[in-house]
Formats: sequence, structure tokens, C-alpha cells
Amino acid sequence: MQNNSKACPIIRHMHSRKTRILWSGITGRTGVEAVAITQEDEATEIVAGVCRSKSAEHYNYDQLDAIKENFDVIVDFSHTDSFDQVLNVALKCRKPLIIGTAGLSEQQERRIEEASHIIPVFKGGNFRFEVKKFIDAVVRYARVSDEDLLLVETHYKTKKIPSETAKVIAKRVLDETGKKLQIQSFLKYDELINDWRLGNLHCRVQGFRQLAEDVLDIARLMVDKRADGVYDLDRLWSQIEDRSSNFIKQQNGSTQAGIIET
Repeated sequence: MQNNSKACPIIRHMHSRKTRILWSGITGRTGVEAVAITQEDEATEIVAGVCRSKSAEHYNYDQLDAIKENFDVIVDFSHTDSFDQVLNVALKCRKPLIIGTAGLSEQQERRIEEASHIIPVFKGGNFRFEVKKFIDAVVRYARVSDEDLLLVETHYKTKKIPSETAKVIAKRVLDETGKKLQIQSFLKYDELINDWRLGNLHCRVQGFRQLAEDVLDIARLMVDKRADGVYDLDRLWSQIEDRSSNFIKQQNGSTQAGIIET
């Protein structure tokens, strides 16, 4: 079967075996897209799903102790009411946890920080590599701009605002430049569109398929991580670049070593 996934090639090289995923929130929009992708993907497999309703196909949150499938990592795109149960399972099984659930309480955030020193934890307001490039560009712009910084975001009508991505941008700008970024949020689109603008910088992402693809890439990366504080996309990306550079050097070294002069 043809593989249509757009996973990062260096990520695929890092993991020779299939990554087995327990997906919490399997009937959500990201979960549905992830299921479709993994049906055509040799690198990942969703071995079990969890949803809030009773289902013959999936577990519900009262059945977490009954999960029989072997999995390498947990992805959670569910609801704040279910999150504590999912975190408990991750800690009990000592499995990496990728957190995509928004609106968590301060107490839940503290539990995440504590858990990140026991199991590998990824939590980011942004999961999309394309959006990461936009965030980096905003930070570079903020360093040299003397103008007030205003991020205008426009989303589909059921989105929670301000978005987690906008919060990440504001925090990075403050941490790295000392400047405060204002956020204006609008709910406008009937379609699944997320849009951010700052000055002449612009990023728009549509639908949930690319989001699901990026989350699956993150799942592959998190399998090998140590419990060393909360990971985000910036931290993972810097490690990808380091490993990619080392891989290229090794390949070049192997090529040179294989040259025979006659």
C-alpha cells in the first residue's frame, strides 16, 4: 500500500521499528485524521483508542485499567475532565505522554511538571512544524522592531481563545526579547482554519490532517526521550537538527572511508 504520510525523513531514519500509540480522544477531529494516516503508514500504529462514550471499538475512560494492547506512547487530545485519568495511566505504565488537551487547570499543570521528571512528557501550545517556523520569525522580528507588537489571530468558531499557540508566541517573545506582545483573537471561520498575523508575517493552517501528521512525528520522537522536564517543539527541533547534522557527518565519513584509490 502506498504511504502518503508527510513525516519528516530524518524522524523516520531515527526509528526503524513501528511506534505503537494509545490515543486518548480517538473520536476527536485530530484522532480521526490520525487513524486514517496510520492505516497507510508503516512507521506508526494506533493500537488502541479511548473516547468518552461507550463504544464497541474503543475503550472509555472508566476502562483504562482494562487496556490489554501493548503501546509505546500515549497521545492525549481529550478533555480536561479526563486528563487526570490519562496521566495516571501514563505514570503507572511509565510511558511517554504527549498532551494536546487545552484548558488544563493550574493544579493539572503542576502535576504535568512533576510527572515530567518521572516519564517523558511533551506539552506544547504548538504541534505544527510549519507554525514553529512562523513563531521563530516573530521572535526575530520582535528583536529588531521598535513598534508595538500585536498578534492578530482568527480561528474557526469553536476554537478556544486566546489559542495555546498565541500564548506560546507571547511567552517566547517576552522571554527572548523582554517585550510584551498583545493578542487580539477572533472567531470567524466556519471551516477548520487557524490564522495568525503580526505585521507582514502571516501563517495559516487548515484542517486537522497536517496537525495529526505532526503529532505522529512527535510521538515517534518522544519514544526515545528521557524524563527530563517538559518537552516542547522548540526543544525537539533543536535535537532533530543536532542528530541530523551528526547523521550527515557519519554518512559523509562512511562515503570517504569507502573510497579506494587505484
